[in-house]
Amino acid sequence: MLKKVASLIFLLDGLVIGLGGFGHGLQVRHLHAAIDQFPIDSDMHSMIYVVWYFVSGCMLAFGVTLIWAWRLLRTGDGRPLFVAILIGVLYVGIGAFGLVYRAGDPFMGFFVALGSLLLLSAYTLAPRERANTTPTRSWTVAEQGRN
Repeated sequence: MLKKVASLIFLLDGLVIGLGGFGHGLQVRHLHAAIDQFPIDSDMHSMIYVVWYFVSGCMLAFGVTLIWAWRLLRTGDGRPLFVAILIGVLYVGIGAFGLVYRAGDPFMGFFVALGSLLLLSAYTLAPRERANTTPTRSWTVAEQGRN
């Protein structure tokens, strides 16, 4: 049951991150409203928008990657764990930095939550080493004398 819940959380987390890229990209109008009124060098101005859309693309790529990882993790393949952990750590780290840098902006807590949920669900879905179920031969003192 716990693995099913973790699997659902992992999938939803990946979907939120990926679809968040579209939401991020659509919010560029607010960026235009905020900075177009200032006399910013045209190279700097255009680069801000390049970076804005790059971040949106990264979010989409992260989401697709997490859905790919989710599919493999469900089959017991632990290889994509590294990518999921990397994305989770990035989200927790950037979220924590944003909370400090932006004086407690609650929106940055959303990144911490997404990253934390991703890390916890990935940990739960990680394949575990199975205990050796083959009985081992235990030598007693009496048996050692016979050999």
